[in-house]
Amino acid sequence: MNVEKNQKPQGVEKLKEIPKWTRLYAENRTLPFLISMSTFLFLFLGTGGLFYVAGKAYRTGNQLLFWICIFAVVLVVTAIVLAARFIERRLYRKEGQITLAAPEKTKKGRTAGRVAGLLFGACILISVTLGVLGYIPIKYMQPVSAIYVVPFIVSIGIWQRPSVNPAGFLAWLWPTLYAIHAILIIAGVPILFHKPWTALNMLIPIAGYGILCGLIGHLYSRYALKKLKTAAHIEENTNEQ
Repeated sequence: MNVEKNQKPQGVEKLKEIPKWTRLYAENRTLPFLISMSTFLFLFLGTGGLFYVAGKAYRTGNQLLFWICIFAVVLVVTAIVLAARFIERRLYRKEGQITLAAPEKTKKGRTAGRVAGLLFGACILISVTLGVLGYIPIKYMQPVSAIYVVPFIVSIGIWQRPSVNPAGFLAWLWPTLYAIHAILIIAGVPILFHKPWTALNMLIPIAGYGILCGLIGHLYSRYALKKLKTAAHIEENTNEQ
């Protein structure tokens, strides 16, 4: 009898943890994020060639080829967004759908989000174009990008929380790593790659740190799911009694 009395409070405490583990599991379902980052990784290699051709076309006065390359980059970025949404709908089918309640966005909030996205895209286009034209030294491309990348990631994490992935502390880890990387470059720490590996100077901070955060989130979601199933199993046993 004493054993049963001790087990009941423990079971009740476990049941109270169901909402917590449900939220943590939902926040860290990062497979869609990992897919989009992996897609970006491969497309980044393709756009690198486009920017190289664009720079060469500009220097030789071939304006038509230059703008064709810039337009192609825009199409590639659009493809990344559409592919990410397409794949996201087909993941976690076996585990079912789960949606976190996010604060309702006002009309001004939605407009601000769209404006922020357009500004972010414009910053990317401008900084890359300036880099191609030689106005921004290649070694400072990542620190310059940190000026708009870090605030954008942080603002997205705040604006869409808790529905954005990766959520929780991972939403802050990525921009933190990105900012630290930029500071180290400015400080002269020898972490820069040189030809033919210069692309890694942007690839590692963007895709590398993003994928790292996504993997941590995915592993944590597995842990949260295990805890959730344990708590739900206790609830089933309690109902049977």
